Amino acid sequence: MVETRAGGGTFVRQASADDLARPLTSLITRGHTLTDVIEVRLLIEPAIASQAATRRTAAQLAELREIFAAQERKVASGESYAEEDARFHELIGEAARNELLVTMLEVIWDVLRSSRDQWLQTNQRAHASVDAHRRILSAIESGDAEAARTAGAEHIREVGEGILKLLSEVGTGVLNPPEGPRNKLEKGTR
Repeated sequence: MVETRAGGGTFVRQASADDLARPLTSLITRGHTLTDVIEVRLLIEPAIASQAATRRTAAQLAELREIFAAQERKVASGESYAEEDARFHELIGEAARNELLVTMLEVIWDVLRSSRDQWLQTNQRAHASVDAHRRILSAIESGDAEAARTAGAEHIREVGEGILKLLSEVGTGVLNPPEGPRNKLEKGTR
């Protein structure tokens, strides 16, 4: 990144993950369909799980086990587990040790937060999430990058399909649609 200071000149400065987050947030919420966002998530999250399987520390693995156990307890007692679900994914991102990928994913999670929280609210979905997280955790525990990638992809695919189905039932599939040619084409009003 280049920074210009009045009277001081132009300097090269270290780019931060936040420097990417602002334009990425703007890009993602610019009327893209949820399908677009879920497809990006499907590209990123399995790769993060794969990296976490080979890069995680013992302390990160212990914390993943702890948050997974908390999620299991909450699901078993019928409580909301959205915080544990989000933290599980965040911990995998931290274990992958790639700040840029994690920042990109955090932006996507923020965009999907409300639909994801709605998706998590049924007992069947709660148990499916626990089962998927168990497979991901098992692969990360064993250091199996390919199994972590596969389990992560299956989980994101299932959640994505569920979110799209849920939103189709309420008649929306576009994130903050702008007025413009693309939105009009999607509505069929050219």
